[in-house]
Amino acid sequence: MKWPEEYWKHAALNFGQVLHGLRHFFSHPDMDAMAQRGSLRHHALSAGLRGKRLANDLFFTVAPPHWHHSREELDFMTRFSTAHWFAAGYAAWSFTEDGGRETDFTGLDRRWDPRCKE
Repeated sequence: MKWPEEYWKHAALNFGQVLHGLRHFFSHPDMDAMAQRGSLRHHALSAGLRGKRLANDLFFTVAPPHWHHSREELDFMTRFSTAHWFAAGYAAWSFTEDGGRETDFTGLDRRWDPRCKE
């Protein structure tokens, strides 16, 4: 039965995203264009955006992945360990699209996550 494995790995991914959001709560790359990084306005704008995303990530930490992922996505999830998925949530910038580890960190912004504007 793959359901428990899919659920657990999905929860680990989203919990990693929660911790990433907490770590960078007062700084978000999307707010860099709206306010000077490090300013009170930047902190406030970042906290507003991160707060919304934290609520979303907490919800999806407990929500069954079958509600919003395809069978193909769930099958892909089982190819990697739970620790891998936690790391992919916490440090998405260190992974490639195919689930491998990134090797070139030139110009890397560790505040980034896949929902950031390009």
